[in-house]
Amino acid sequence: MKLDQTLVKVFKFITFVFFSFTALLYVGVLLLLPLDVLFQIVRLFHAMGLPTVIAAALGIGAVGYLGLQVSKMPALCALVVDIGKQLVAFGHAQIRRCDALIAETGQGGA
Repeated sequence: MKLDQTLVKVFKFITFVFFSFTALLYVGVLLLLPLDVLFQIVRLFHAMGLPTVIAAALGIGAVGYLGLQVSKMPALCALVVDIGKQLVAFGHAQIRRCDALIAETGQGGA
């Protein structure tokens, strides 16, 4: 009886860790994507023979322009935020499913 409840709690914790990791990974990708685009643009300009300082300035300008174009698409921004909210809501729902099982194993032995 106690073992069943402990196993369910361990599984609940593993589920919590998994969904926390996926949510943090999603946010991390959104934060690192512009930095990676900047790095690749600077490498491209540097490979064309421009000095590093000028390549970095042009890269920052190019990423800024891309950011401006993305910000002009409110549907895309709303989609990205909505996907993140759905990810968090799905993880929360899966964790709450374990609560009923914990309650069920707690009453079964009493």
